[in-house]
Amino acid sequence: MVEVWGPGWDWPRRRLLCKHFLAYFRNPAIPTAHLPEPDTAGGLNTRRAEQTAFSRAFRARIDSVQVDGGSGRSRGVFLTYRPLGKNLRLMGTAISENAERGRAVFIEPEGPRTEQEALASRGARWSPWLWSRSGSGDLEGEQDAARAWNVLFRHPMADASQAKGERADGTPSVQAGDGPFNARFLQRVLQVAAATRYVFTPVEAIITRVLALKETLGWPDHGKVLGVHVRRGDAASSETGGAAPTKATRRSFPLTAYLEAADRLCERYGIRHIFLATESRDDIRRAIELRPQYRFLWIDHDRSLFPNISVSPQFIEDQTLERPGDARALATSAIADLYWLSECRAFVGAFNSEFSVLAWLLMVGSKGHLVPYVSLSEPATRRSLHPYTALLNLDNNCPLELYHW
Repeated sequence: MVEVWGPGWDWPRRRLLCKHFLAYFRNPAIPTAHLPEPDTAGGLNTRRAEQTAFSRAFRARIDSVQVDGGSGRSRGVFLTYRPLGKNLRLMGTAISENAERGRAVFIEPEGPRTEQEALASRGARWSPWLWSRSGSGDLEGEQDAARAWNVLFRHPMADASQAKGERADGTPSVQAGDGPFNARFLQRVLQVAAATRYVFTPVEAIITRVLALKETLGWPDHGKVLGVHVRRGDAASSETGGAAPTKATRRSFPLTAYLEAADRLCERYGIRHIFLATESRDDIRRAIELRPQYRFLWIDHDRSLFPNISVSPQFIEDQTLERPGDARALATSAIADLYWLSECRAFVGAFNSEFSVLAWLLMVGSKGHLVPYVSLSEPATRRSLHPYTALLNLDNNCPLELYHW
């Protein structure tokens, strides 16, 4: 029991853990697919128009609450030493929930006490290491997590007086569902997606470099691109011929399964360009060989920096604690992949990957409406009551709601 709740009387951790479980159980699992009719259907256009109007109104409410401080009410959020994607999801969830209540969200300057103690027992000091360390491995001097966050992202601002926006009060409600989403759950998805997109605002220096990749990628002007995220690295091994991974920390899938799902979406929506985000250069090469009819786009990251489960069982956060000089490159590579995934029109991934859920939410948040997608992972029939199993996605699909314990 101590392992779950934490030592001592860490009431903030216990309160947030209970809150996480309540959200985890009261929200349905994210459906494994949404394949609406192509854009020729008038009903589809009507649903998208309603969703887009709602998303814009909710984004305006977020801007208003974050700027005026929610009439003096605010809520602090502790970031985690775990990877960038989990922190983006954490902030998106917090801002979504608190914007509804008129509370501004700010980042606490330090990490959660439990993480500080756990890292101290390993001889490491908690710091906003994943985003505040430079390429040389030296700290840039700023240990306040909120200000360190602003090294990569503009929102939320550590100095709230610098924020700009207009006051917005009411937000309409979503009246009609869409495919497997009823109206209530669809509204929740759109809220979390809008908030996550609000948080995902790379600073000018980074977004300039990311946008410069458009020509290198060969991104088509028509924008009809399918985004595919193949989770490898510290989660699953890459195998010859696109076979199923022989080493994995969760249920994982062969490259051929991703490509078969891609075939379905490409045929249905007339797509011929695929943006492929993965830690594995071998999987990129195999995808090109197995599907020559498509034009594959990918970013030429230094993939030797990524963890490899075939070599070491270390998770990316533990590897980076030992090799802090890699942190900045890992963070900016994730931002680049997420940005171009958010620009895609449809998505294939596995929702037992935090990164896949994040990419899907950013697509929805960027467009303001649901996008066609396929998730290869099935929701677990029983949801875990252990925080590490649940939040590290070892047995379950990632919940739409995510709270830091």
